[in-house]
This record gives sequence, structure tokens and C-alpha cells, in this order.
Amino acid sequence: MHSAHHSYSETLTDLITCFDDFTIPKEYYNAATYAAAQPTSEERAAWTQLVSALLTSGGACDTIEVPEVLDGVYAVTRFSEPTGLSYCVLSESDTTSAGRYVRGWGLFVVPMVPVSRNLHISAPHPKFDLGTPRQAADLFRAVGARSLLIPGRSRRAFMTPTECVTDTDEEPYYKTDPAHDKAEPFFDASKAIWEWQTRNGGCPSASCAFIQFHGKGKTTCANDHMFLSSGLGNGPWYTNDTSRPIKRLQRQLQGVFPSWKISLPSDSACKLTATRNIVGRLINGVNETLVCNTTAEASAVKGEFIHIEQSLETRKNQYYDKWAVALNETFP
Repeated sequence: MHSAHHSYSETLTDLITCFDDFTIPKEYYNAATYAAAQPTSEERAAWTQLVSALLTSGGACDTIEVPEVLDGVYAVTRFSEPTGLSYCVLSESDTTSAGRYVRGWGLFVVPMVPVSRNLHISAPHPKFDLGTPRQAADLFRAVGARSLLIPGRSRRAFMTPTECVTDTDEEPYYKTDPAHDKAEPFFDASKAIWEWQTRNGGCPSASCAFIQFHGKGKTTCANDHMFLSSGLGNGPWYTNDTSRPIKRLQRQLQGVFPSWKISLPSDSACKLTATRNIVGRLINGVNETLVCNTTAEASAVKGEFIHIEQSLETRKNQYYDKWAVALNETFP
């Protein structure tokens, strides 16, 4: 599977777009097939270990050994572009006869070149927030970010409501929603990335962030082209004089996209504030054991987590270059 993809893909953006086709679609699992696809505790530990190993490797893919329990399930491969850029890619080794991932835990990428900025980029909702895996990949590549994480399942792949985040406004969150279910391997990987960054210099506001790219429907927060939050609802945190990555990013995005309405919770009544996002909660100081039912306290939030909701228009690839400018200026 790997070599075929690598040979047809010119850039990392192409590769990630190609992998997106293998994402497990909505209403795919029943209880038995979901259980079979989930990692055992041993596999989960090995998956987490691999994510940390890629970050520690400094791009030396060849030095990374896949633990025996994942041999034949996941592989680490080198992907090189004609541009000279190279990456280590942790991805699933096999697909089903129908061209889907067998397990669907996701893929993880680190650059082999020196990293320009400690940005950890993800697109948690492939096949649902359309275009976000491609956008995340392109911006990861363009700004020289530290890591890229994309799950391998639709948030509706298994339509059984999660037992993790159960307080919802309308429709429940489902078990395969990685932003709201702790059993998804995306959470383990996100935790491993966050812990690695914490051990390696922490995440200073000026130079580091964990950025999730999301997409919203036409009628949701219709006045906002983009809605940014740090996992907190409206409050003084957004309006006081403290410099925050999200405030700088809003200013830079407004500079490159002057005709769009780009809001924070202090500017808009939009409800997509990501206060229930469990990765955001973890990064915002909530203990791992409590992330399912505890919201972050503003006093503990430093601003490392950035959650970006976007209209379909703003996700289009003609805007990637300006997006990259905004990110580079936010984290110079």
C-alpha cells in the first residue's frame, strides 16, 4: 500500500489527500466490527510509543522500529518530494478489499528537515469536515510545522453515542468522534504529542500551538467565515491585554482575508467554542481522567490549543498560501 501511494504522490499534500480515500465512512461499523478495529491495550501502548518515537527521531525514520504487536499493522516509511522535502509517515499497512483502512486509527507525520516552528496540526474530522485533511497537510508542509495527525475514521463511522462527552445541545457525539471520545486512538496520539512537547521545552505562547482544523455547515454560525476558539467560551480571557496565539492569529487572518468575518467567542455568539473537545480540555489543564466531563478553567488556560471552525469557502486550496502567511506571522 505504501509504495504505490508514494510513487503516485508528488507532494505530501497529494499523499495525505490520497490516504483520505481510505478513511472509514459513516455508518460503517456495527458493535462487533468496531470492537475488532479498536486497539488492544498492548496495541494502544505501542501506537502511542510510535508517535513519541517519530517526534524524538528528528526525522531519522530508519531508526524507528515498529513494536512487534503492530508489525504488519502499521509501518513507518520515508516520503520524499521532488522539492527535496522529506517526511516520516506512520500509516496503516493494509486496506480492506473495499479500499478502506482495516483499523482506522489514523496517520502521523513528522518532517525530516529541521522544524521551523513547534506547531502541531491536526484535522480531527476527515470525510465530515470536507477538505480539512488536505488543508492541514498543506499548511503543515508550508510552515515547517512539527507534526501532523489525521484520524482514519469518520466521526460517524459507528453511530453508537459515546459514553465520554454526553452533554450535547442536540445530536449526540458518537463513539468514533475523536474530539469527544477518549477511546479513539486520536486521543492517545494527541496526548503523546502534547506530553512530548511538554518534555521538550514546553509550549511557549510566542512559538508553539496545537491547532485543529474543522469545518462548519452553511447554516451554522452563518455570519462567521471563520470562528476561532481556545476551548473556552466568551470571557475576559479573550479581551484582556495578555498576548495569546489565538488573538495574534485572528489579527493575521484578518490582514490576509480582509473581506471575511473572522471571530473569537468575544466577537460572535457562535456556539462552536470547543469547550467539550477532549484534546482541548487536556491541553487546557484538565486531568486526563476527567476530560470526558470537566470543562477547562480560564485561569489554567495558556492558549496552546487553537480550534478553527471554517466555512466551506475558506477551506479551498486557493487560500492556502495566505493561510500560511498568517501562521508564519503569528509564530515568527
